[in-house]
Amino acid sequence: MLDINEALYDYIMDSAPQITDRWASLLYDYKNSIYAEDAGDEMRAKLRKQHRMTIETVASAILGDEEQYNKNVKVWVDRVANSRVKTNTPIHEVLKAVGKSGTVIWEFIETFTELHRQHVTPAMVIHWSKNLHRALDEVNNKFTRFYYELIDRKIKSQREEIHKTSSPVIPIMKGIGVFPLVGQISERRADLIIQYIPQVCKEKDIEILFIDLSGTSFTETYVREKLRQMVGILHMLGIDCAVSGLRPDSVMILGGNRQVQDIPFYNSLQQALAHYGLTRS
Repeated sequence: MLDINEALYDYIMDSAPQITDRWASLLYDYKNSIYAEDAGDEMRAKLRKQHRMTIETVASAILGDEEQYNKNVKVWVDRVANSRVKTNTPIHEVLKAVGKSGTVIWEFIETFTELHRQHVTPAMVIHWSKNLHRALDEVNNKFTRFYYELIDRKIKSQREEIHKTSSPVIPIMKGIGVFPLVGQISERRADLIIQYIPQVCKEKDIEILFIDLSGTSFTETYVREKLRQMVGILHMLGIDCAVSGLRPDSVMILGGNRQVQDIPFYNSLQQALAHYGLTRS
């Protein structure tokens, strides 16, 4: 006896190249996109390969193989989302393309229904329709969530790079550098500074670091503690520090730890540099 669900699954998978051809023909309205006709042969080949995954995911849902379907969804979401983030593809373009996939797959289901009219009941057609839309909805929902997570990570990574470039260590002589902190220091920025500055000092062979805080402001105990930790780490790396631009009360807070007790504090960077003989007399 014919297993109609398996027959439909086989029909869809056997027709995958034709389904993808039909799907690609519906992408004519995309401009300046990976889906556009002029995106290049390499991208078109990649999209065709990924579209086969879309077909297989939907087909496994129609077949009712939940275990395989869940695996397919996971793989599809992971690969396609990562790929679209790398190409900076807007999420609405992806969802629109997935919608076109559903339209084409349903066209082939209708053709299958006509070919096997004697075996297909209205209840079966309704069941296939429900499974098709369930699969598309789940793919879209999981894709959207994962895409957002990837974009969020990318943005945070870019912010970290911005923080790094906005907190430079400037070599002024061999072995001597200035670290001018500018702007408000948040907890996140303080965490990045403590990770970044000691590493950069080692890379640039800094032996004496002037930390100028005159262009910044911070009030949180957490931030002050992080700055104090950074100075302690620099000392352990054999890097001497001098701090300028602090109010007397902040000097007491920052210098209260025995680990950084011996750090010289100066009212201004010019005063600190002069003390080390690094300014014109």
